[in-house]
Amino acid sequence: MSSFKVYTHAATSPLLARALKQSLPNSVNLTCRIQHSNRTPDARIIATFPEDGEEVPQCWAAAYLDRAMRPETELWIFAQGEVLEHSRSVSDSHDATQFCPRCRTAVLSLLDYLPTVPVPPIHPDSFSALDLAKQHEKDFPETGPDARYPISSAAYCRHLLDPHVVTLGACHEQIVQICTEVGLVREEFPGREARLDTFLFNLADLPQTRKLPEGLEWGELKEEDKASIVARIQIPRTMRLLLSLKNVGVFDEKTGKLVAWAFLGLDGSLTSLETEPEYRGKGIAKAVAAKVIGEYAPGLAVDEQGNAWANAQVYEGNVKSKSVCRSVGGRALWKTFWVRIDVSKAGGLAQSN
Repeated sequence: MSSFKVYTHAATSPLLARALKQSLPNSVNLTCRIQHSNRTPDARIIATFPEDGEEVPQCWAAAYLDRAMRPETELWIFAQGEVLEHSRSVSDSHDATQFCPRCRTAVLSLLDYLPTVPVPPIHPDSFSALDLAKQHEKDFPETGPDARYPISSAAYCRHLLDPHVVTLGACHEQIVQICTEVGLVREEFPGREARLDTFLFNLADLPQTRKLPEGLEWGELKEEDKASIVARIQIPRTMRLLLSLKNVGVFDEKTGKLVAWAFLGLDGSLTSLETEPEYRGKGIAKAVAAKVIGEYAPGLAVDEQGNAWANAQVYEGNVKSKSVCRSVGGRALWKTFWVRIDVSKAGGLAQSN
């Protein structure tokens, strides 16, 4: 099966916007990521059809890549084969869940493009993450396909030592499987062992934001609040990322203490939702989730029927977060992963697979 030519697109590409709109809600993450203002000069938007084309092809794939975001998520990929109705329409077998072979080639064609992209220097905001990675290398000198690193903040940073390794995020399990089959996934880094449920939110189904318990008030997170959050979470986040994200905070009226918070991620996802232990069980998390999605997601990912969408990725074992997502109308519809892929192993995948 012949490979696809890969084309660069502007963030305002009308044809890519149309293709993504037609594929909502499945394409919600890439749709939102492309629109977000947190974009470095190194960012690239690519697709397997030209920007000046007239029609959206039947089979295609697109991606957003920004290597300057390391160690944050650098790559988002979406392929039309993720849409179940598409796979059914092109399937020659009785198994309509099989990923479309032509879309698989489109994904491989995008992956083959990645080694051509220069790797910029690590941003100064990520120097602390680089220090963690270097210390992790001293503590766990083993590497290669048989190595497995215990989950830790340093393990999430370790790939910084290899410029060929890219963090692929919010990725549909079928595309992760493609990457695994062709040997791109670096199993020693965290990710492949941890599946997440993707919850979709139709904004029309969001409950109205409820009144907070007495003594609490809404507010926007200050820089010192975000610095405190960065210091507490296991998965590394940089200040430059959190400063770019819309957010909602809940504060104690008397002391100004931050008691709950959430962000709307680069890809339109509910992220870093947290309530301090002593304030749990009061419905605050549900209120925060509904407010951050309801205030900041409208208009980002609107399908052809006028439905507006947002999403959340929740680790399979996180029962409380799943409950919160369901309480605000979320439905878990597919599995996703965050993985590290080695793009030095790409370059001829579409032709040989």
